[in-house]
Amino acid sequence: MESDIIFLYIIAVAALCFTLINSICFLLKRNKSAQTTGVITSVKMPNPETAKARNSKWAIVSYNVNGKIYQSANRIQVSMTSQIGTTVTVRYDIFNPEKLYSFSVSRIIVSLIIATVCIIVAVFKLV
Repeated sequence: MESDIIFLYIIAVAALCFTLINSICFLLKRNKSAQTTGVITSVKMPNPETAKARNSKWAIVSYNVNGKIYQSANRIQVSMTSQIGTTVTVRYDIFNPEKLYSFSVSRIIVSLIIATVCIIVAVFKLV
């Protein structure tokens, strides 16, 4: 096998593992979590803001649950275009509303699509 085909299979396996872990978390926590809209109150980046490649944004979010405003105890990853004051959809723990979850159906679907595309490309490169 060529190295690029092996690389595609490694990406596919990693994406499938990510899909599996997030799917299990989603299934186990779906009855113990709820969704709401929050506002970003603080943003942190692990690398300097000038580094666009291999960088991410992590935010603390303020959101309303049953008439009470909570601020997340943990940071969640948000898009690089997000700023303080941007609204985001968050999933929180019903029994501990300050805890946010990072799994989502869209992440599960996107990672499954990535795995599928990598497998299809690798199979057609073999032929």
